[in-house]
Amino acid sequence: MPSSSGNRPEPVSIEVSGSAVSIVLTQGAINIWFGRKFDKSLIAKILLIISKIDGTAEHEKEVLCHFEEISEFENNGYILTSYARKDQLYRAIFVVPFSNGRALEMFVESISLETEKEDVKITLYWRGGRIRMNLIKEELSKLNCFGTLNVVYKDDQVAATGKRE
Repeated sequence: MPSSSGNRPEPVSIEVSGSAVSIVLTQGAINIWFGRKFDKSLIAKILLIISKIDGTAEHEKEVLCHFEEISEFENNGYILTSYARKDQLYRAIFVVPFSNGRALEMFVESISLETEKEDVKITLYWRGGRIRMNLIKEELSKLNCFGTLNVVYKDDQVAATGKRE
């Protein structure tokens, strides 16, 4: 897919979607929906594309586990931000840094397991702008699993909302 050129305004969001996956890129977040039984190798490819384009991307993951398991997550690169006892388990909140290969691999595996039971929606936080959004769009198009592309530009959004400042 060619990059946008000329005087085209800044994209507000770029959505690429297929039958079992949808990705919405905005300048501060990436929202991804994986359908049930989505191909595990594609989950890994999508998240690796994001990590290569922006290694600062991260995801906040909540886990219910035994206290002893918290250190296993930390040993695999997850960063513990908080935890609290919930009945016999602990509710732990971790940041999954995409710059850490072990953390990313463990994250991919957890998504893969979740998609066997239900659809999975995740939000990633990143420092994306026009250039990175277009790079991800172009790399994702090479996977040949997306049929729909929708780009919303600032001017389009202003026109749709009645020129609010």
